Amino acid sequence: MLLSETQSSFQRFIVLLSDEECTLRNMDRQGLIEVNSQKEQVLDAMCRLEQDIEREFQQLSKSEAPESMWYWLKNTDDPRALSVQVRLTELQCLARSIQEQGRKNESLTQRTQQKVREAMQFIFTGWATGPVYQGSGTVNFPPVPSSVHLQG
Repeated sequence: MLLSETQSSFQRFIVLLSDEECTLRNMDRQGLIEVNSQKEQVLDAMCRLEQDIEREFQQLSKSEAPESMWYWLKNTDDPRALSVQVRLTELQCLARSIQEQGRKNESLTQRTQQKVREAMQFIFTGWATGPVYQGSGTVNFPPVPSSVHLQG
């Protein structure tokens, strides 16, 4: 039952990552806030489920060592072990999908960061028609373009 709930959480997280991709593409700030809030809730639930699963495995295998739990799972005659193995395999596939979607979203985030950097660079350098903030707290007054060169 815990593994089934975990699987549902993983699937929900994938949906949220897909929603996040759409909001990143649309540069929807409010949408990102909402998606991130939902992602935090799902991640909290996933952490609780992980702890519950670990406790269940410890009870079933009568061991606290993770290696012993995996050994028990692979070598036991307990009929529940087969369904657990199947669920864990499904969870691994979902985890790979989450990683893949996460990489997509990360690349979109990096693209957005680059656009923001370019915009900030433009703000700092400006059109050079007036004072330009240098980032150090100083203001640079650009030269005035002219066809007349004054000497002396």
